[in-house]
Amino acid sequence: MSHLPRIAGEGRGRSIALVAVLALGQAAAAGVAAFATRDVFAAFRDESAALPLAALALIAAAGLTIAGLRVVERVVAERVGQDYAASLRVKLFTHLTQMSARDVSKRRSGGLAMRFVGDLAAVRGWVSLGVARLISASIVLPAATGILFLLNPHLGLAAAVPITLGLAAMALMGPRLGPAHKRLRARRAKLAADMSERIPHAPELRLLGRTKTETAHLLRRTEKLIASALDRAKGAALLRAVPDAVSGIAAASLFLVAMKSGAAPAEAAGALAAVGLMIQPMRDLAGVWDRHRAWVAARDKCEIMLSARKLSRPRIEAQEPLPDAPQPLSFAKVSAGALDKIDIEAAAGRKIAIVGGNGSGKSTLIGLAAGLEQPKQGEVMLGGHAPSGLSAAERRRAIALVGTRSPILAGTLRRALVMGAPKRPDDKTVLAAAAAFGLKDVIERLGGLGGKVTEGGRNLSAGEARRVLLTRAALARPKLMLLDEPDDALDAEGPDLVERLVRESDATTLIVTHNLAIARRMDLLWYVEDGRIREAGPPADLLAGNGPTAKFFAPRRAA
Repeated sequence: MSHLPRIAGEGRGRSIALVAVLALGQAAAAGVAAFATRDVFAAFRDESAALPLAALALIAAAGLTIAGLRVVERVVAERVGQDYAASLRVKLFTHLTQMSARDVSKRRSGGLAMRFVGDLAAVRGWVSLGVARLISASIVLPAATGILFLLNPHLGLAAAVPITLGLAAMALMGPRLGPAHKRLRARRAKLAADMSERIPHAPELRLLGRTKTETAHLLRRTEKLIASALDRAKGAALLRAVPDAVSGIAAASLFLVAMKSGAAPAEAAGALAAVGLMIQPMRDLAGVWDRHRAWVAARDKCEIMLSARKLSRPRIEAQEPLPDAPQPLSFAKVSAGALDKIDIEAAAGRKIAIVGGNGSGKSTLIGLAAGLEQPKQGEVMLGGHAPSGLSAAERRRAIALVGTRSPILAGTLRRALVMGAPKRPDDKTVLAAAAAFGLKDVIERLGGLGGKVTEGGRNLSAGEARRVLLTRAALARPKLMLLDEPDDALDAEGPDLVERLVRESDATTLIVTHNLAIARRMDLLWYVEDGRIREAGPPADLLAGNGPTAKFFAPRRAA
């Protein structure tokens, strides 16, 4: 079963039906033009006849009608294609938001970008320039063939045979574009992934002496991309050459049969006009094959993403809403990532520092508590609710996360600060919180809360970006606060800022840190090692003893 939206769904079916009606109009206009052409040529042989003004007018009107209908068809088809691409874009993004953070992080950003740029362009092209033109050609070609037979059965057969053979040749050649499109798409994705990875670090790569090496790598990728593009272009050009070849053969066949059968020149002229009107739909069909192959390659990749496992959302019917108060957070025999059978609880309102070596599973604990990860075994509960099962509104009201990769999107400083707040605070409150976390100079430099923050907060220093995230957490007023290395990139004031954030909130708090000063100020310490909590208790007790926590911090105390 396909995970993609239905092309004819969400009201698009009516627009597709309109494309069919417009194609019927084109077919009718082609018939009028063919018969009017016959009448004009018949008048050439009758010297006493008056000028065939009506027939000439019909030819002109038919041409204008066909042109106008094709313009309308193109606009309607483009609307359908854009609407379908927008629907798929939303579905892809929504699916990404419902995947675990771990699974999303495994995907290269360039490959993900291809889904939303290159692949969706192929999808839009197939719907607007593929499906619509396939419908149009499927109506116009049979109608034009019928017109040929009405003019003269012998001439109709003479033209229909080469046209049918041409269509058969296109049907055989079309599928061969598939492998070329897949190779081209794969190489585009690799190049996009490589460049999205390297571009932000270009100055540092030069500092590392990697300019020539990375340039050579780029050129190798580019050469492979060009080879694939030429391969696809060659196949597409051969496919598009068929209608031109068929037009010449059909015209020659038509004249030959006309001369041998003694058909009237006027009928031959009308038949030739009908054949001429069939060539454009055939060219459209050649493009349809090319776009269909691109669609198949893009569709398969989108299907893979949409079939990726989402976080389950366990929820009991008629469950009581999460209370608007700090809640206990429990891990019951939880295994996930590096964690193995974690069994511990954070009481409501407690402030807990999670410490341990790199890769021990500390950040996974934070991800599980935030509902960004799913335990392989066991159960994570926030006041009797699974974090991953909370509604968007409940999660926004209850949880604030300051992670190592928390987003700062391009926009105003105000938006960066209040993002995640269940109720937008007024500017006075925002300014007071920002000043409390050391952002006064940033506000002045950017020109107030309406000042612009660039993508990823690149016009902020690392420390300033961290202060923005701390302010955001304070303004959110959560009931569960999750902080992963919140003092990262902060100056000597960092521990004081973190303590201010924690102590001024009544939220149950988990804070991953390597900072001894911060760890000392919390209510409890959890020491994580090899995926298990080896020790838990008040900081004073654990740091004064001879257990794993004291040994972990011993080099830091000595320093």
